[in-house]
This record gives sequence, C-alpha cells and structure tokens, in this order.
Amino acid sequence: MTNILNAIYNISKLNNLEVEEIKGGGNRMVNLGEGLEIFVKNAFAGTYEDLDKKAKIAKFSDVFSYEGSKRTPPDLMLKGGDAIEVKKVETLTSELQLNSSYPKNKLFSDSKLINNHCRTCEDWREKDIIYTIGHVLKKSKKLSSIWFVYGSLYAADPSTYTSLKHTLTESLENTNNINFSPTNEIGRVNYVDPLRITNLRIRGMWLLKPPFKAFDYVHRYSKEANFQYIAIIPKSKYYSFDEASRNQIEQLETIKIYDDKVQNPNNPAHLIDCKIIRYQR
Repeated sequence: MTNILNAIYNISKLNNLEVEEIKGGGNRMVNLGEGLEIFVKNAFAGTYEDLDKKAKIAKFSDVFSYEGSKRTPPDLMLKGGDAIEVKKVETLTSELQLNSSYPKNKLFSDSKLINNHCRTCEDWREKDIIYTIGHVLKKSKKLSSIWFVYGSLYAADPSTYTSLKHTLTESLENTNNINFSPTNEIGRVNYVDPLRITNLRIRGMWLLKPPFKAFDYVHRYSKEANFQYIAIIPKSKYYSFDEASRNQIEQLETIKIYDDKVQNPNNPAHLIDCKIIRYQR
C-alpha cells in the first residue's frame, strides 16, 4: 500500500523540480495548481519516469481510489490509505485558500462537503488527510519547497468550525426584516430589493495559516536551500507505516528525521509527539 513515505522517497530522487503548467484557460495560477497536483500524484504513484501514458493511467488506478473534482475535497485518495489535499502558493507566507471547505483534521465519508463518487469509491468511513502545500516561485515554474502536514496536527475537531457556521446562520435567521433561507453554506437572503428580484448568497471563505508560519517553532526551514521538503507526521502515524517504507527513507543520508512535539489543535497546552522529515539540496 502506497503511503507518504514512498512519496517523500520518490521526490528525493528527482532531478527536475519544475511544475508542469497545464495548458488551457488564461489563469496561470490555476494552471500551475493543476500541474502541482500532477506532480504530487506522480510522487505517490512513483510514475515520474513513466512515459507510457496507458501504463501511467493503470498505475494511478492501482494506487488511488479517487482523483478529485475541482469543486469538492479531497484532490486524491490512496486506496486503503490517506486522503490528500493539494494547495499551491507563490509566497511562503500566503494563507491557504480553502474556500467554503473548513480545515479538516480527518476526512469522513458522511461529510456533506464531499461528492458521492468520493463517498462510494471504496469501503471507508474516515481517512487521515495530508495537506500538501507546494511553493512555486513567482514568474517561474520551479518548485522551491513542498510541505506535507497531517490534518490531525493542523486542524481542530469539525465542531470548532461547524459551530461558528451555525452561530452565523442562527444570527441571520433571527434578524428582522430579511427573508433568510438556510443552505449548506452560511445561507441566502432573498428579495433584497423592492422589486424582489435580487438575492444574496452568503458563503464562507476559509483561510488557513501556511505551515511556514503555523509550525515555525519546529519546521527547520532553510532560506539557503535550493529546494526542500518538510513533512510533519504524528509519531503514531509514522510507526503505523510498514517497516520497508520506514527503512527506505531512514537509510538515506540526505533525509533528516527529527523527533519533536507540536501543539494539539484542540488544546494547545497539550503537545503531540511527531516526526519532522526534511530533505534539502
């Protein structure tokens, strides 16, 4: 079964660190974002060197149970393994735009935010989720750094976010003189104008502090490196991976693995044991 350690190993063996710019459409950032998703997909599938399109498609089918849509999370799901959400930034300090999907500590099959194809692609109830953030340099296609952070270290329990949504919805519902309709987002206000032909759709835009800022006390980022990746993995998760995967990266001198602790997203006074995995060149 493929896991994050295999992806880390495959990236460390790469010479070309340019992200493919997918042609079509006029938005370069979106096109590079799609290219980053392909880069990450190849990392997990081990298909960077595969030139045969048919063979690569077959490998993707073996590794992934779901390849996501543009409108709903996640971007990828490993068969019997983790979910993966990919985000591209052009500066290390840029907030991650999650749109109407709040941060997730795990992905659940009964979530209203996923589509039915994701829900039924395999027999599953919950999956750990990996936030994968690629820093692609401005005016370039060069990947400067890539970060892998488990959601359980990055996001609080779902109730933290859904309770805020419910509070906002209830506040609008109880406001006089507006015609409010509840939706899967925050809500909708109907008949705003005297002609009763204008409606207001109210949706959330969730923004998440990037790992460069959120984990500045543990990540050991190097400003001098030409390229680097940093993975932040719960210690218990790390040791759940098969021994062969762990040995593969532990035996590489270019990969450094540290024991550290990060704050619990639900209670910062409690620290979670984790592994910080770094590679740079």
